[in-house]
Amino acid sequence: MNYKSIFNLCLAIFLVFVPIGCDDWTELEIHDSQINGFKEQNPEQYAAYTQKLRAYKASKHALVYARLDNAPEVSSSEKDFLRSLPDSIDIVTMRNANRLSDYDREDMKLVRADYGTRVLYYIDASAKEELNNSISAATDAVRKGIFDGITLGSSSSVDASTIKNMTDALGQTDCLLVFEGTPSMLPESSRSLFDYFVLDISSAADEYDVEVVVRLATDHGKTAADRLLLAVVPGATLTDYNGVTRNSITGAASSALTMGPLGGIAIFNISADYYDADIIYKQTRGGIQFLNPAPVH
Repeated sequence: MNYKSIFNLCLAIFLVFVPIGCDDWTELEIHDSQINGFKEQNPEQYAAYTQKLRAYKASKHALVYARLDNAPEVSSSEKDFLRSLPDSIDIVTMRNANRLSDYDREDMKLVRADYGTRVLYYIDASAKEELNNSISAATDAVRKGIFDGITLGSSSSVDASTIKNMTDALGQTDCLLVFEGTPSMLPESSRSLFDYFVLDISSAADEYDVEVVVRLATDHGKTAADRLLLAVVPGATLTDYNGVTRNSITGAASSALTMGPLGGIAIFNISADYYDADIIYKQTRGGIQFLNPAPVH
């Protein structure tokens, strides 16, 4: 499959619909004209593109996961919306899943149905006083088909009873479960319940630092490398074993390929990569291409 054509079409769509000199994209009318206008004007091309995109995401490849701080109290620009993320991102976890806006709900329908993006409900397991309510809300939303799964994030150990409450509430629902944290934070008996583990390497300066985090997860955490996603934030850098320094997203992609290979990468605070003079999410798009390069023809 020609993944380069997917990327180029993304760029072409973006250039067609970006209004020159527009500083505020928060109006619903602009959103509708951008999305529906292309479907209406080029339905065959759009259908072919989205079909290839869904086939790509269904194929075996290194994943790209993003955490989106959706539904902020005050939206500053289009960067706050799911619809603006690169189409080829595989998984997006909605950090404020408990307060979806009408725009979020509309965008979720689009990216899930057309792009094959899986959208997850984020639970902060460190907020103990709200944890039971959060689990109840998240599992209910997944059972109803509003979300494709749950991300459980924690900076400290999570006990087995919390995991059991969540899985019992989900029942036989087919969904994706992701843990943001090293596997050793979970009881060993619970680790197999999660599809992926997101390892925060945002403070790493080089690949030696990354290796320590990965080895902790694979050796001490007894978790297969292909279930690990390396998480970074835009704006930093990573230096590899050969002394080559790249931006943090492409650097994580490079490490994911050489260390295992791993399951892929994760991007926290992805909206920080939003603006570029040439194209939005430039570093994110570059990292995706590095991780899953287009075949040579």
